[in-house]
Amino acid sequence: MRRGAAIAAVTVGGTALLVWGWQVFGPRSAVFAFLVVWVPMTWLGTASRLAQPRLPTSYHQLRGFERDGRVYERVGVRAAKRLLRRGPFARFNPHLHLPTERTPERLARLEQRMEAAEASHAILFVATLGIVANAAARGWWTAAALTLVFDVVMNGYPAMLQRYNRALLHRRYPTTSTGATGRADSDTLTRRGRA
Repeated sequence: MRRGAAIAAVTVGGTALLVWGWQVFGPRSAVFAFLVVWVPMTWLGTASRLAQPRLPTSYHQLRGFERDGRVYERVGVRAAKRLLRRGPFARFNPHLHLPTERTPERLARLEQRMEAAEASHAILFVATLGIVANAAARGWWTAAALTLVFDVVMNGYPAMLQRYNRALLHRRYPTTSTGATGRADSDTLTRRGRA
């Protein structure tokens, strides 16, 4: 009941914030471009506590080029990781850290939470591209570009980060059903693989 009330409050508050941003700053402003990405992200983050969005299992399977993590490192995912692990951003997903006990069950639960976070950001990333396309179709090029930048930063990078972290998890713990690794691997993942 409390969670339902929280979702209702975030829905009403988020809608009011978007309307306010549209009226005060206009749909072509940087402020509105930020709000149109941030408000749905906050809403889905709250709503996902009741019902987690899901994507097909095939989507979450890591492709061959992703498994060593280099493709994500080349586009700066480690910088995003450092940013998200510190300060106020770290509070958004406190459950996306390596468990103290690295049992197969706990590692499997961590991977499920990573997939859920990835699904939320991936859904929002694609949905926001519709807003970008709409702004571009209206000739609001600055708004389209700013919305795209905010979308990449707030949804694209977090989705990539979860795929990167899952690749690290699979390398350090070859299967979540065995969870067999040495202490050196565990220490490396704690330093590099934390979400």
